[in-house]
Amino acid sequence: MRSTFITWYPYCRRSDTIAAELGGSSHLIHYLSFKRPLQAPIKYVMQAATTARVLRREKPELVLVAVPPVFAALATMAYARRHGARFVIDAHTGVFAHARWTWLLPLTKWLFRRADAVVVTGEHLRGVVESWGARGVIVGDVPVRFGSGVAPVECEGLRVVVVNTFSVDEPVEEILTAAARLPDVHFDITGDVRAARPELLACRPRNVTFTGFVSEEAYAGLLRAADAVMVLTTHDHTMQRGGYEAVALAKPLVTSDWGLLRETFSRGTVYVQNDAASIAAGVRQALDDRRRLGAAMAVHRDERRALFASRLEELQRIVATDGTGRVPVPANAPVRP
Repeated sequence: MRSTFITWYPYCRRSDTIAAELGGSSHLIHYLSFKRPLQAPIKYVMQAATTARVLRREKPELVLVAVPPVFAALATMAYARRHGARFVIDAHTGVFAHARWTWLLPLTKWLFRRADAVVVTGEHLRGVVESWGARGVIVGDVPVRFGSGVAPVECEGLRVVVVNTFSVDEPVEEILTAAARLPDVHFDITGDVRAARPELLACRPRNVTFTGFVSEEAYAGLLRAADAVMVLTTHDHTMQRGGYEAVALAKPLVTSDWGLLRETFSRGTVYVQNDAASIAAGVRQALDDRRRLGAAMAVHRDERRALFASRLEELQRIVATDGTGRVPVPANAPVRP
């Protein structure tokens, strides 16, 4: 089944990976600045127009779309309904939890009910979308593959890479306070600093580097050089892409102590509360025990890859039939006499 994955972000490894595993194409469609709400009306119109052009050119039988923003789903659903294509929404956690999107819940529910499947990252969110009358499918972590990358500048001491985007659910201030308590450890905090609060940048300890938004090669090299990877969230039921990346490279992981994250990252991981004392203690534990945790993470990587393959097969079975075992007939298919 010919497929196209539409994502209105400047970057999304999850979309790229799922598209590649399905044998289709991934299109990251984004204009103007990222996370600038005042620009949204203009850029959404531009992105909708580009989405329509991409879909008309590729003519997919299956169209997938990442949300938020939910307006991306409107644009792709219009194509799917017009051309009889299957329509799948990949629902990121923000659409359920962030105030920026929860005011649109009536529209979100309406769209989800009209999708052939809604992909979510865990059992809790599947229960939510099914309570709305939609069909939920769990595809949690997706396998990540890195190139050799470009090695970062050497640092003194052990290196912790903090996978971060300066989103509202990331406890950056607490991370900085924890870093100040571990002067023998170097912290590289990723993310476009234009999205950071100025006061956070101003209180950076000497053992912290804000990397800014880096190239794929630089990012791969940075993670490969890490002695541990840290990715935190203050929001429950939020999956961590940085955690998948730690799994892919068999790196010890430090992450927030939420049920979903304990279930997903069940080996090679140290769980912390989102306060400076707990974060500092968790980083120290991960670094002191890094060899054993890394070996456990390598085992975990193989387990998660097998689980991903089975979940993707489930999604493919759903979109290959109309829910009753019959293969759907496209709306524009010729009528047999």
